[in-house]
Amino acid sequence: MTRNIIASALFASAALLAGNVAMANDNPHEQPVVSPSQVSRAEVLADLQIYRESGLAAVELSETYGYDNARRDAAKAKYAQLRNSPYYATLVKQYQDNTPATAVAGR
Repeated sequence: MTRNIIASALFASAALLAGNVAMANDNPHEQPVVSPSQVSRAEVLADLQIYRESGLAAVELSETYGYDNARRDAAKAKYAQLRNSPYYATLVKQYQDNTPATAVAGR
């Protein structure tokens, strides 16, 4: 009888501990660890503009995305061409020059 009580207590303790660990892993208030990016804001904006200009954004958002392979391939090729062209560097410089300094909120 005593063995059963001790075994039950150990089992209950183990189950309680496992439940606490599981709940700790599901904490919605924990923020994921994000490493800093090596890409500047200007580079991201330039890439976004090229993504849109190449037609790749429109293809990926269209209802025929999985079916219109020729259009997608053409847009990917145009994106790669623009991304590797001097135009990309020009856009990056343009965005760097036009990016305002970060404003600090007053007290």
